[in-house]
Amino acid sequence: MNPLAIELNEIIQKANPHIFDMLSEMGKSLYFPKGILTQSAEANSKAAKGFNATIGMATENGKTMYLSSVMSLIGSIAPEESLTYAPSYGTATLRKAWKEYILEKNPLLRNKKISLPVVTNAITHGLSVISDMWVNKDDVIITPDKSWDNYTLIFEVRNRGRIVKYPLFNDQG
Repeated sequence: MNPLAIELNEIIQKANPHIFDMLSEMGKSLYFPKGILTQSAEANSKAAKGFNATIGMATENGKTMYLSSVMSLIGSIAPEESLTYAPSYGTATLRKAWKEYILEKNPLLRNKKISLPVVTNAITHGLSVISDMWVNKDDVIITPDKSWDNYTLIFEVRNRGRIVKYPLFNDQG
């Protein structure tokens, strides 16, 4: 197992052993590679002065570079807001606002230790992340009988879990 994954596992075990026990084998193996940030810093230091194309976008003198033909289609949203590369887990501002919203809607969580929510590309991507982190072979996932066909791919094919369905509606609706 990668040393970064081992380090993360130790942190999780110390903070909450119950959460660690619930992680799938894949979930225990996942980590965010430090190399990406190191390589980005190295490339940035060797780049032509004033240019940076190391983080999924290009900047010149601190400004986001863009094609005029693209910006003409976007309208009044600035390039820094419309073209920049978002962090893997979502922007910090959005995640903090979302956490506050969660706490507002669930006041009993105010005294609990919870992390910032993680932003995903869509529901399917979110379910895929959940499956990777929490589902092992033969784990049972309970879903209503009215669900998307891709749930089978996400939970059964990808992570070898087992979907058990229940009827969403009875004879009266």
